[in-house]
Amino acid sequence: MTTDLVLGVDLGGTKIAAGVVDSRGRILSKVRVPTPARGVKQDLAALFDVAHAAVSAAKMPWKSIPAVGVGVPGAFDPWTETVWAPNLPGWSKVRLRYLLEKAFERPVFVESDRNVQALAEAWVGLGAKRRVRNLVFLTVGTGIGAGLISEGRLIPGAHGVAGAAGWMVIDRQWRPEYGRVGCFEALGAGPAVARLGRQNFKFKNNITAESVAAAARHGDTAARHVLEEVGRNLGLGVANIVCLLNPEVVVLGGGLAGIGMPLLVPLRKALRQWGQPLARKQVSILISRLGERAGILGAARYALLRMEDIE
Repeated sequence: MTTDLVLGVDLGGTKIAAGVVDSRGRILSKVRVPTPARGVKQDLAALFDVAHAAVSAAKMPWKSIPAVGVGVPGAFDPWTETVWAPNLPGWSKVRLRYLLEKAFERPVFVESDRNVQALAEAWVGLGAKRRVRNLVFLTVGTGIGAGLISEGRLIPGAHGVAGAAGWMVIDRQWRPEYGRVGCFEALGAGPAVARLGRQNFKFKNNITAESVAAAARHGDTAARHVLEEVGRNLGLGVANIVCLLNPEVVVLGGGLAGIGMPLLVPLRKALRQWGQPLARKQVSILISRLGERAGILGAARYALLRMEDIE
């Protein structure tokens, strides 16, 4: 029997979102609440409540939902079927699939958020206009991660850690912060924008990535220089990814990607300078249009694909 409806759940460090999604990629309902982040028990209780609220909002009975897909902020180890989510207190080796299947009484499929977001982009982000079989979704916000699709299949790695792009090396001079968050993340994520902003602005209080971006839009020269530097750093990381995987498309998502051209222009310039000549000419660098929908859509897509495998 073909699966037409599934529930997609996006578990994040700050929010839990869920929605009923059909096989054409239409979201029929959407519910979002803050993540309690007070331990596994309370986080799971909130997830359970959001899931039921999303099904109710779609005005359909639970029996019409044959499967649930869940995207998690960290890594899902397919060997042990456990989740490691460092941004959530207590989330180390959590048997999430087992716990949710026991609660929901139906198949549950778990994968990292970056991977399911890549599936969403290939499905309804870009897939609605073109068939893409080799894609990288690079999420850039407070951190950096990459969802990898090669020849239509996810690349999760041996233990779910593939795509931890924030740990790529783009600077040979060691700094202590690289040991905490990774070199690429330290130089290319949102906190890097804020840090450079505090170093370059005359008024250094309450500087955030958002305030730097706003200043740049209003013509502030220092803010533009900050975004150019971070954009170049992102370009170095993207050049490494493009050389290694030769994707058709790299899609930028996450909060920092919303800054747009002030980051994209120096990123593309660095890619042209550092990228492998053939691969850099063959790849498109785009900004995601799915926004927060990517998590729900991707989790749903993953569930649909896994149900197809089972059937």
